[in-house]
Amino acid sequence: MRFYHTLILATLLFSFGASAFELIMIQAVSNSKKTFITRHGKREGMTIGNTATFTAEDVSIIAKAVNITSNFTQWEIVNSMAILPFAKGQTVTYYPTEEYVWALSTEEARKKYIKSMIPTLKQSFTFRTGLSRGLSETVSDAPVASSRRGGIQAEVYYERDLSYNIAFDVGLRYDSEVLTVPNASYTTKRAMVVADILYYFDQLKDIIKGEIYVGLGAGWGYSNTQTVGLSQTGNAMLLPTAKIGLSLPFNENYEFLLDTAFDTIQTKETQESGKVQSTNQTNAKVGIGLRKYF
Repeated sequence: MRFYHTLILATLLFSFGASAFELIMIQAVSNSKKTFITRHGKREGMTIGNTATFTAEDVSIIAKAVNITSNFTQWEIVNSMAILPFAKGQTVTYYPTEEYVWALSTEEARKKYIKSMIPTLKQSFTFRTGLSRGLSETVSDAPVASSRRGGIQAEVYYERDLSYNIAFDVGLRYDSEVLTVPNASYTTKRAMVVADILYYFDQLKDIIKGEIYVGLGAGWGYSNTQTVGLSQTGNAMLLPTAKIGLSLPFNENYEFLLDTAFDTIQTKETQESGKVQSTNQTNAKVGIGLRKYF
């Protein structure tokens, strides 16, 4: 008799435990990858603030119910630094408690869970080109005259994340500018090594598809200016360059970039006669680019 009681009790415990697990489908995922919707609602006893574990083949996350209707629940990832690893239409295992990850997962699954809660620090190469327009400039030992300066840039950068929102880049920049003054024109070419610190505003992901970023950088390199009967070479220093831009993803590996920047450039060039001429200029520029993650 005792054996049958034990068997019945074990069966009931197994049934209650099994009923806690449920296969559900992700109905929708927000652009920010922070919230998602499942077909659970007030009819299933859901209330705002409920927490649950959602598990796929190789990752688990903990989420909290933030909005509930009769048939649907909107969930928000508890760790604000995490990105949802599931896609719309994916089937996952639902368990209505936070303890499942730690109590029932193996050590390997636990490590994968922790890894999923920490954003991956990315690396990329960026190729960018742009047009510039001179805003102001001063030239040593030269009379003040009306002038117009414009040019093009070509840039290539290696970028690496330092944290979730902050990154740095280092790269090469080539400038070709034409300065037009009354009765003459000058062509200036520069090649510089440039580095920037960048900040990405992920708070706007719920509003726009991409990310807005700002950057502050500096550079140093070679400068050469030529005109009829004159050639002078020297060094160029870029300090600072300030930019603001928008990155729009094509997919997980490629992004389109659109930005504008303001440059302050100082050059010191030596003429063939040995005379040194200094130029201080401020430029505005707009550019487009392509970023490739690897």
